[in-house]
Amino acid sequence: MIRRNIYEKKEATKDETLFYVFCEGEKTETTYFHFFAKFVSKLKIQIVKIDGKNYPMGLYNNAYEKLIKTNQDNFDENIDEVWFVLDTDERDDEIILLRENVKNHNNWFVAQSNRSFEVWLYYHFKAEKPTEDIGKNWKNYLNEIIKGGFDARKHPIHIETAIMNSKTNFSDASPLPDVHETQVYELAEKILPFVKDDIDKLLTKK
Repeated sequence: MIRRNIYEKKEATKDETLFYVFCEGEKTETTYFHFFAKFVSKLKIQIVKIDGKNYPMGLYNNAYEKLIKTNQDNFDENIDEVWFVLDTDERDDEIILLRENVKNHNNWFVAQSNRSFEVWLYYHFKAEKPTEDIGKNWKNYLNEIIKGGFDARKHPIHIETAIMNSKTNFSDASPLPDVHETQVYELAEKILPFVKDDIDKLLTKK
């Protein structure tokens, strides 16, 4: 059975795993996840345009409208996965509401970073939490500790290291990640089996 992707004119078949990723941020997250989409045909990562709704429940409402209510590309909730990649901000109540709504769907998940997606990028290179309070200045901080800053066109090759480091530093004391913690490793663990062989080859050449 042929499915039409909503956002790009590509074909996908039912033997493919299709990840719909709804992000609060656009540029960094999009470049990061597209790094993996190029490796194997059975992994499709669809970065969904946010249509100006880059807040937790805005992302959810966008997903519900396009994937459930109108089912514009024959979305199959038993096969496809939906991920909401978001930061910890002042909308804690809204994040909790998003998480409650996500529980009503099969294969819908939240990957939250505290305070930003850059926390996940940090663990590609660092094994321990920062000792200082970074606050909202994570982009500048990465530029300081990584020569040239994090390059989402090549540094995602260290995804397996990032999974290990971020899991080690995740307290799991509450449904929300503590400061300097990220749950993006849960999405990365789903992606890794599809790309591990290609990643290992690249790391060997490097």
